Amino acid sequence: MSECAKLSSLPYRWVILLIMWSTMCVALIAQFQVAALAYQIIPDFKLTSGQYGMVLTAPMLAGLFFSFPAGALADRWGVKRVVAVGFVFSIVGTFFRFSAENFLQLFILMFLAGICPGFLNANAPKLLGAWFSKAQMGMAMGIYFSATGVGMGIALATTALFPSTKSAFIAAGIAMLVIWLLWMLFIKAKPEGAPDLPVMPVTKYIGVAAGSKNVWLVGVALMFFMGSSMAFSGFLPNALHSEQGLRPAAAGFMASIVTFGTVVGSILGPVISRRTGKLRPFLALVAVLGAAAGILAWLAPQGIVMPALFALLGIMLGMCAPILMSFPMLLPEIGPVYAGSAGGIIGTLQVVGGVCIPSFIITPLAGQNYTLFFALGSLCFFLVSVVVLLLPELGAKSQAKVGADLAEAM
Repeated sequence: MSECAKLSSLPYRWVILLIMWSTMCVALIAQFQVAALAYQIIPDFKLTSGQYGMVLTAPMLAGLFFSFPAGALADRWGVKRVVAVGFVFSIVGTFFRFSAENFLQLFILMFLAGICPGFLNANAPKLLGAWFSKAQMGMAMGIYFSATGVGMGIALATTALFPSTKSAFIAAGIAMLVIWLLWMLFIKAKPEGAPDLPVMPVTKYIGVAAGSKNVWLVGVALMFFMGSSMAFSGFLPNALHSEQGLRPAAAGFMASIVTFGTVVGSILGPVISRRTGKLRPFLALVAVLGAAAGILAWLAPQGIVMPALFALLGIMLGMCAPILMSFPMLLPEIGPVYAGSAGGIIGTLQVVGGVCIPSFIITPLAGQNYTLFFALGSLCFFLVSVVVLLLPELGAKSQAKVGADLAEAM
């Protein structure tokens, strides 16, 4: 039986994927509780627009600092150990946010809450690549990425229904603790009997990954992607409430349409791209359509058109991310040996986009002009289409051609 066939027949791989999915889902719920409660948190903590953006993106800032070393350390010591350490910090940060009394305390606790998802996101391609074949990587990454949409959607749609901010934060902390216990009990680094990957100095892993131009291109594409995604998902509820007069619960529900759209897109994207056989033109088209949907949705009048366009934006966002995130395992110069370090580089650039673009570029340029704000967010999504055209073609047709050429040569 081939290696691909063996991996495809392992039922335990779904346990691994479910726990990874649950980890990201709870982490995103915790992060976007802040977006859903912005109408309370901003006046209670007397936050400026810039400070609110920093609090919202603080979990991603943890990824900015730790994704790179987390990926390299996981190549050396294993994903399970590295992520388990990150869980400890995230449980503390998520649970004790209710005790924050000022901007700095809330920012620090949100930063701690983001350490575990930052560690996991950097190493997701490596862990999934150990359990899923290359043919299944897009599907596995799609399911994994759907957790972000579900987590954001649940947070935006339900957080305002909690009796208090404290109860919402405590519930998220307890959920994070439960997932940590499941991680410690059930996560395995690789299937039984699978060969161990070669052990090398950490600098060797980093050097090979950093020397790949394609790793940096994928990172830049995800940087623009996350800048656009955070601009809409993080700032849309408050914009709809303050600018268009929607009630907080209604604004949160409207924003959740985008995030639930990403769930649909993350499942459909890998399937459609595999059927087309071409990744680059597919990703470029998705980015262009998503950029157009984003700005048109904000400009549309309230009614059926606005939620339909927000749903389209979410679907396009969901289609794009898992395909880009699966690239480390698909790149021939990276593969499973260097996937952790490559994922760390990509994750770092991804977080740079999510943290810096909305808070330090779009917000200062747009100020309180939300039309300009979301236009710039859409521009970021459009730039993804430019970057992906510079990547090598790694779609199903390209891989099939390479396989046929090798067979013919032999």
